[in-house]
Parts: sequence; structure tokens; C-alpha cells
Amino acid sequence: MLNKKELYAIFEYLNERLKENQLHLELVIYGGSAMSLLYDKRPATRDIDAVFDSRNEKLLLNIFHDIEEIFGLNSDWLNQDVRDPLSHIKSEDLVLFSSWEYLTVILPKERQLLAMKVLAARAEPSLDFIDSKLLCDTLGISKKSEVIEIFVEFFPRELLRERQLRFIRYLGEDLGYEWR
Repeated sequence: MLNKKELYAIFEYLNERLKENQLHLELVIYGGSAMSLLYDKRPATRDIDAVFDSRNEKLLLNIFHDIEEIFGLNSDWLNQDVRDPLSHIKSEDLVLFSSWEYLTVILPKERQLLAMKVLAARAEPSLDFIDSKLLCDTLGISKKSEVIEIFVEFFPRELLRERQLRFIRYLGEDLGYEWR
């Protein structure tokens, strides 16, 4: 598991490697790693869900492989699977998290994170439910309609299927609301 301190160490190392190669990289981070970094909602994450510009991809992949070895990470520590849900997003609501000389890290704001967690609606051991509950608390959400409104702000309504609706219903029950 990667905690906030380890994520910073990875970013600082990545910045140094980018500097050596005179490359600039903008890394947009989602999911649990965003929760761990900006919102301090959970202490650690298994991987970094991120997207980045694929120019110089071969060199970047070599740098990422070095990071994997140096930090003792799994081969899937940098997960780009988030590209699929992002292909459906209407618009993003991003914020600059931190910037180094050669690396810029950007994160989605809480509303977008909640919409993405609802879209994923994965079963345990995923932390989507726990993250969504924390985001609802932070955003002061008390109604099912508010969650749906946030979802359709970022994604087409037709992506709200049975799995997502059940996820929202259970989320409301867990928060102590009667979301029928």
C-alpha cells in the first residue's frame, strides 16, 4: 500500500528522472490515490490511477519500470484503466495538486471523484463504497437526487444502470438516509 509520504517520494524521484531526460510530464491522478493525496480521506492506496500524455512513452515506461524496482511496487502500480470511464466523461473538474520543475500532478475535485466512484460501483474489497461515503459526508449530501445530479453532471444519465443505482441506494442506507 502507498501512503501519502510514499506517493510524494515517488513524485520527487519521477521529477528527478524527468529532469535528467529533459521531459515535462502532466500526471492526472484519480481514484484512491487522489483520495489519499488531496483529500486525506484514506491513509493509503494500492496503485496510482493516472493518465498522462503518451509522447515519449517508451522512455516514460522505462522510468516507471525503474520506479517499480526502486520502490518495490507491483508491476501494475501505475494503472491507466481509468481511461475507459474517462472516455464517457462530459467535462472534468480538475485542480492543480502540486508542481515540481518537470512534473505537474493534477487531481479531480470531490464532485467528480464521487461521480467516478458511483460509475465504478465495484464490490468489496474495492474501497469505492467507503470513498463514496466519505465524499458524501464531505460534500454534505443527504439526498439520493444530489448523488444522481452530481453523476449526470459528469456522465451521461444512461450510464446509471442497476449496479450504480443499487450502489447509491446502499450508500444512502449506510449514511442513515431513506433514499427510495
